[in-house]
Amino acid sequence: MKFSAVIFDLFGTLVGEFVSSAGQMNAELAAALEVPYEPFMRLWRETTEMRTIGAFQTVEASIEYVCGGMGAQINAEQLSKAVEIRLRHTRRSLEPKPDAVATLAWLKNEGYKLGLLSNCSIEIPILWQETEFAELIESPIFSCRARLKKPDPRIYHLACERLGVEPLACLYIADGENYELTAAANVGMHPVLIRTSSQETRGEVLREAREWQGDTVYSLPKILRLIGVTSNPS
Repeated sequence: MKFSAVIFDLFGTLVGEFVSSAGQMNAELAAALEVPYEPFMRLWRETTEMRTIGAFQTVEASIEYVCGGMGAQINAEQLSKAVEIRLRHTRRSLEPKPDAVATLAWLKNEGYKLGLLSNCSIEIPILWQETEFAELIESPIFSCRARLKKPDPRIYHLACERLGVEPLACLYIADGENYELTAAANVGMHPVLIRTSSQETRGEVLREAREWQGDTVYSLPKILRLIGVTSNPS
């Protein structure tokens, strides 16, 4: 089958997993805000869904919401410092995996349309233009902006619409979080699992990866073989 587009997941696929640095970041946030860590973390985790589907369109709004839920009064200086911490750690998490940029550049140079589907909070689209991916991926879709998240089929259709392609013409590359590969297959895309070291340890979130029987790669350049290329991009 000839593909004309490749749509990527972000965390665990093009970059490492965000959870790997979250603990240190959250401790710094609580310290900057001068609030107790455990209550802060409990409420912060409870807002994960809200942040992912775009309830907060600024970093400030998400932090103020959690502090308000704790009954904590914070000042402008504390808020500004917390936002800076959140953006600094998020920026670090967007460092490309080895071969990610080269693989995307090769695909783009060969005429493939490139898209992105990411379940994420508002920090990612805020920082996106700073990344090396911004000039390579023509249609990034962030759940917090689209107000939809994977595995909702509507977000996959939206990705195809924005690229101007049919689902059957798309490869979807992801690490299998929350059954995103099955969802891609259900709308007609060709899903491909990228293996990561944490897929054996992250419980239910990555169950799909452990049970996956479809196409699988262990590094991004290997997807080129699925589109008929036998050599790695230079």
